[in-house]
Amino acid sequence: MDYNESYVSFLEVWNTWVDYLAILFAGAGVLISLYYFIKQLTISDPKLKHDFINDNEIKLFWYSMLSLSIGAGLWLNTSFTETVKEEVIWFFVRLFVTASFTTIFALIFHSLINVYYPFQVEKKLNKLRHKPRINPNNGNVMKLLSEDVEDDYLTAEMIEEEASHSVDYDVWLDEETGYTKIEKYDGSSLAIECPSCGYRTMRVEDEEVIKSPTVESEGELLEYYKCSYCGHKERRTVTTKRLIAPPVKDPLT
Repeated sequence: MDYNESYVSFLEVWNTWVDYLAILFAGAGVLISLYYFIKQLTISDPKLKHDFINDNEIKLFWYSMLSLSIGAGLWLNTSFTETVKEEVIWFFVRLFVTASFTTIFALIFHSLINVYYPFQVEKKLNKLRHKPRINPNNGNVMKLLSEDVEDDYLTAEMIEEEASHSVDYDVWLDEETGYTKIEKYDGSSLAIECPSCGYRTMRVEDEEVIKSPTVESEGELLEYYKCSYCGHKERRTVTTKRLIAPPVKDPLT
């Protein structure tokens, strides 16, 4: 079969550069994954590792899979070369088909990573959050205090932050020496189950104080939730804890 020489020359150049791009995107996807796993392994402190995973795992996993999907799509785009040489129309057919498959696979990975994978990340985060802390001064294993006891070690500002559900504090105590370590967590970072779609993809988008807590009475907070999967929205009223009265100073001291 006679081929259009100028078209065949263009096709050869096209295939060469697309192959280079495929290698580039595939390599980028692998490097992103390697960076994440190596960085995670180098972090020994459970709190720092918790924050790194919480901030980066799902995001970098998605970037990695997106790069690999694009790389695979570009590699497929250089296939079936003999058929594509026959007519120019086959070049555009191949381009459309590979772009479609790349988009489909990217959307599938996006759904899996943002809907199902957070379950696994949450388990990992909970495990790290409750992993026993070690007193750096003497190596003693520290104890995680309960919500009722930890307020004795928090400042009034910290207690007020917890009461508004904006943050959550964990207090670790070395019972032998009294050394404490206070860790701060984002109170709205974890997703809850959506009543509409059933996935754990609903998070707090905004908050509104209905009633501020006082020493005498509890407060009320209106939280606005939105599901990142199905778009379901709802409002929930949350009761916040009373403020702790500051100790009364002895006038004689």
